[in-house]
Amino acid sequence: MKDIIYRKARLEDCRDLSELKRDVWITTYSGIYPREKLDGYDVDKNESIFRSFVERPDIELFLAENNGEAIGLMTVGIPYKLYDEYDQEVALLYIRKDFQRQGIGRGFLEIAKDEVRRKGFDRFVLSVNEQNENAIAFYEAMGGTIVCQDGSQRRMVFLVD
Repeated sequence: MKDIIYRKARLEDCRDLSELKRDVWITTYSGIYPREKLDGYDVDKNESIFRSFVERPDIELFLAENNGEAIGLMTVGIPYKLYDEYDQEVALLYIRKDFQRQGIGRGFLEIAKDEVRRKGFDRFVLSVNEQNENAIAFYEAMGGTIVCQDGSQRRMVFLVD
């Protein structure tokens, strides 16, 4: 197991996180998303979005790093979409392909549970592309339950014990 450090992202991390997200999109969603969507990924725009997360008090942006290099990211906090029945969402959980299946996703979900619990909630929602079968299997193994189909996304709920 590699030495993985989890921490809250800082403004100076946002460019690297934007580039990481682009790289994960290409390796994960080739064949799922249209090529134009993948080719049209805007690093500058996503860097700006990540900066806004760092500055918001209601969403936490976390990163996982190995030897100072960002290899994964996750947000947890208020949902991007307003779900009447959910107050917290885990989103943008991305891990570089060569670091998958090493417990990093599990580490992120434990952080998410701690954050949600600390904020006084007992569950969170997470959406995953219906064609991302590996992620769906992982989330189910981690205790997530599919509660509905929302377009091409499966909405899953995790209870915080």
